[in-house]
Amino acid sequence: MKLALALVLALLPTAAFADTREDFLAGKTEACQKCDLTDVNLSRRKLAGVDLTDANLSGVNFYTTDLTGAVLTGANLTRTDFTQANLSKANLTNTNTFETIFYRATLNNADLSGSKGQRVTFRRALLGGLKLDGSVLPFSQFEDARIAGASAHGADLRGSTFSGVKMQRFDLSEGNAEGADFTDAVLSKGNFAKTVLKGSDLLRADLSGADLTGADLSGTRLLAAILKDAKTEDAKFDGALMPDGNWHN
Repeated sequence: MKLALALVLALLPTAAFADTREDFLAGKTEACQKCDLTDVNLSRRKLAGVDLTDANLSGVNFYTTDLTGAVLTGANLTRTDFTQANLSKANLTNTNTFETIFYRATLNNADLSGSKGQRVTFRRALLGGLKLDGSVLPFSQFEDARIAGASAHGADLRGSTFSGVKMQRFDLSEGNAEGADFTDAVLSKGNFAKTVLKGSDLLRADLSGADLTGADLSGTRLLAAILKDAKTEDAKFDGALMPDGNWHN
């Protein structure tokens, strides 16, 4: 009798999670915390404000889905597809973002602080006011995205691609973007104080008015870059190819 009761009690949480999952998929509830939704197709859904805290969303298809203000804190977003989804003001802090796809997604004022992954796709996404503080997202793709006013203080974005990106007032202070590609990027009035930019490509980049105080730009390519009114006190340019085509000694 005691054994049977113990088995029933042990199965109750599993049954409860299963019921919650089915209710969420049926649109009966807006919360599915810790649910396993692996590989589920949630494209073209209206899911604004849903709570998917700590959910397993790996491989989920959110194509064009409205996730405005959604809470995805701690969720597993491994290879999750958010192509053209609306994640404005969504909370994605401390998520697993390994190879997550945000292609042409809207993440204005969303929060990805503390997220960890690599090779994340942000190509052509709208990222105005996005928070990436403390995130670890090396080798990610930001080509042709709009990141004006975004913050990535202390973030690890090594080897990432920002070619052609409009990222005025971008804050990467004390971050690491070693080996990143900023070709033709607009970085005007950005904060790169104490940022590691070693070996990065800043060909034709616009750094006018940017704060490069204490930044490490050694070995960078700054050919034809714009440094007008930039703050360069204590910045390192050892071995850098400067805007005028000369090498810095």
